[in-house]
Amino acid sequence: MNSSRSSVHRGPAVRPLAASLGLLLLAGCGPKDGAKEYADGMAAYEVRSLEKAGRLFEKSLLRAPENVDALVMLARVRADLGQIADAERAVARAAALAPAAPDVALLDAEVAFYAKDYARAARGFSAVAEDPALQPEAQALGWTGLGIVEMTCDRRDFARIAFLRAIRLDRRNASARYHLGLLYRGDAYGYLEAALEQFEVFVRLGEKADTRAQYAQRKIIPGIKADIARRAAERPGARRRDESAASAALQRADAAMKKGNAKAARGEYEAACRADVLSYPAALGLAKAWEKTDTTAAGRQRTLDCYKAACSLRPGAVSTFLTAGELAAKLGQHATAVELYSRAVAANPADVSAIDGLIRALRKVGNQSKTADAYQRYRDFVSARKAK
Repeated sequence: MNSSRSSVHRGPAVRPLAASLGLLLLAGCGPKDGAKEYADGMAAYEVRSLEKAGRLFEKSLLRAPENVDALVMLARVRADLGQIADAERAVARAAALAPAAPDVALLDAEVAFYAKDYARAARGFSAVAEDPALQPEAQALGWTGLGIVEMTCDRRDFARIAFLRAIRLDRRNASARYHLGLLYRGDAYGYLEAALEQFEVFVRLGEKADTRAQYAQRKIIPGIKADIARRAAERPGARRRDESAASAALQRADAAMKKGNAKAARGEYEAACRADVLSYPAALGLAKAWEKTDTTAAGRQRTLDCYKAACSLRPGAVSTFLTAGELAAKLGQHATAVELYSRAVAANPADVSAIDGLIRALRKVGNQSKTADAYQRYRDFVSARKAK
């Protein structure tokens, strides 16, 4: 199942049901006849001999027409071969026999996705995702599928929320990790460090022989690391770094701050930043020094700019993002606050302070009430999970 219109250019995508055959109980009661053909079909499917697998599942169904397991696998084979109309007929037969089976519902939604019936796909995935009677791992598959639909429809926040829900329900859900990585890596967000984290976890979860994991390890992860390094190298002054001079200035700045001389400290932090534009401690110290020494409108803006610079140097520093987001909101720069809080959520998706800040900021900008409501539901979900 492709995650976006451009995913084919980034390597193989991951289907939300890729791991589900061994996770969910298939809906059928077990073949009374055609057992050998079914077993042989499964063996053929495992080695991606799809045409052969399809013939074997059809033979199994000739002997046991109500074997839902065989219908599910036949539908999957047809979908894998791009025979969407045939896949829809097979999954419809399975759904008629086992309307409450989650594996059938998930496959029906996936086939709808291939048919570009995104509304039906979203309804099907949502039904599984929001069914409290199901195991968390099964619900996670529903959220993953829904996230892929939202991602395809260019609804980035709704896709992210769905993937984050899937991961909180099942931290071993490789498909959600992969697609969240794609989402963060792409133009929708451009959060390279967050993307790198998801792909690295995806590789650890995958089998060594998994071509998707191999592709991520060989191509995607090195590419992201190269992009991160290039961004750092392109900062003005990055080629003239003097780390020893920066360290000396930092020591003087910290000493001045301890003595309560924030103005002197500010000068030393500025010197440290000039000496090493990639120094996070220097950038953060400078932001704090400006905060203490200048409360004018211009000074507060300079403070925010310094905090933003520090955030860009350490994308995982949640507390710094929260401080910067709060200051941006106080200055009435709500779009900036949205971005800062959004990055904090990427760094720690379970931080309710970050989620709350994002919700508040979204409600202050135009036409974002539905997005804010979606994050509120995610926030309530996170709190409920923590309470268990």
